[in-house]
Amino acid sequence: MIFGNGESRVAKGSIARGRWTLLAILLCPGMACLAGPVDPKNPPQGRFSDEWAEIHLAGRKVGYAHTTMGREGEVISTAANFHLVMGRDEQPIKIGMTQHTTETLAGIPLTFGSEMDMSVMKSATQGKVQDGKVTIVTSQYGMNQTQTFDYPSGALMSWGTFRESLLRGFTPGTQYTLKVYAPELRLDGPVDAITKIDDWEPIDIRGKKVKGQKVTVTMQSPVGSFEMVSWVDAEGVPLRAKVPMPGVGDMEIVSADQATALADFAPPEFFNNTVVRAKRSIERGKAQRIKYKLTATSPGTPLGDFPTTDMQTVVSKADNVVELLVERRPHKPGAHPEGRVTNPDLAEYLDSNLMINTSDPKLIELAKQAADGEKEPFALGDKLRRFVTEYVHTKSLNIGFATASEVARTREGDCSEHGLLLAALGRINGLPSRVVVGLAYVPVFGRQDDIFGYHLWTQFYIDGRWVDFDAALRETQCSPARIAFAVSSLKNAGLADLSLPLINKIGAIEIDILELETAP
Repeated sequence: MIFGNGESRVAKGSIARGRWTLLAILLCPGMACLAGPVDPKNPPQGRFSDEWAEIHLAGRKVGYAHTTMGREGEVISTAANFHLVMGRDEQPIKIGMTQHTTETLAGIPLTFGSEMDMSVMKSATQGKVQDGKVTIVTSQYGMNQTQTFDYPSGALMSWGTFRESLLRGFTPGTQYTLKVYAPELRLDGPVDAITKIDDWEPIDIRGKKVKGQKVTVTMQSPVGSFEMVSWVDAEGVPLRAKVPMPGVGDMEIVSADQATALADFAPPEFFNNTVVRAKRSIERGKAQRIKYKLTATSPGTPLGDFPTTDMQTVVSKADNVVELLVERRPHKPGAHPEGRVTNPDLAEYLDSNLMINTSDPKLIELAKQAADGEKEPFALGDKLRRFVTEYVHTKSLNIGFATASEVARTREGDCSEHGLLLAALGRINGLPSRVVVGLAYVPVFGRQDDIFGYHLWTQFYIDGRWVDFDAALRETQCSPARIAFAVSSLKNAGLADLSLPLINKIGAIEIDILELETAP
């Protein structure tokens, strides 16, 4: 991600962190399959699986996974622990994730939970499925937030998907789709897990040639898809798995004993590989209007639907080419200089959610302090933006996708932390808010000149339009040296709806600047 502190700096983190979260979603059921031969209708009492694996990226070991599965009475418990260390310029980020579920013998979910530790960020989520409802409680800084949704009928979790895979078997050509409840991807509905069984083929396990049967699982959500390919032995036990990480290379998970899995590892630097060349310099402060052409450089790269915002318009779109026009927009007081927006269609952009807790006393205190009595929406947005720019005084790369409550207390982070805190202060002051992810231009990053890096910023709904504010780059009337890929209210409390529109484009697009207008 990009942020500014008077100089152009890049700290691309949150979208990549979203990819590790999505990886964990795919791995948790798959790694739980490392259970050996098990009767899916009557597994043994006690722990019947205790498995370890190494995690590699770009040919280097970056972490490990440990999964367990066991039965106590009529309940199956699964747990998966992941530990990763990822290179981030000169500041590696440590990511620890634990996921656990309880389910009936028939695979009906009962409870689930997760704990996440991304450097200074620590949070926990607990869920319960009962009477057709799922209740989710997220805890952070001693505060709990609760959300309740209809549980998608028939949706499975860890044991349920493993059990179903054993029941359906591994005959080549077998293909089936399961409804899976993955709260990190979607809280209010299921995602589709499409499984395809292929033939046997040779694979390498730490220098040893063995044969494995290829199994491909594709997770499809309303905002995109994510795929994992694994090779299993004759009993369905995964030997090796591969998850494509665009712009970085494949992440591979290799079955191992405990000692091998825990052995030393060194994280590779990968963020330099995810920037996009601008091909020319841009004076961000003077740029007024830029026309871009985005071209997919890899076959099958989906460019997707780019949002139309106050600044951004889609000029034309083909299978592998999109042209966008982005313009700096003036801030002019409109028809509603004071008062709150009452449009019911905007309710989710004012509501509290797990990332933006508008009832947090600390956030309420900061919102009042930042506004300083201002009511006119554009002037209020500017005051809030300036406040957040200065309030986040430690421009750190070593932060996970922190909640607004965390940023209010740590005063630390990169662009995602600036963006979420600004969105929270806006909502508390009556400005509907959402966050935007995309690309923003910086003149220098590392040893590279004139690049676009992945970035997050904020929009407030003012006088009938979504107006851009960028606390990280110190911009109120934002420069057009940016491209929006996706927007979100964060009502589902995750990065999936922001990450997936970007994941398949990393390392697979190029940008041409067709027109550039600057101020005198």
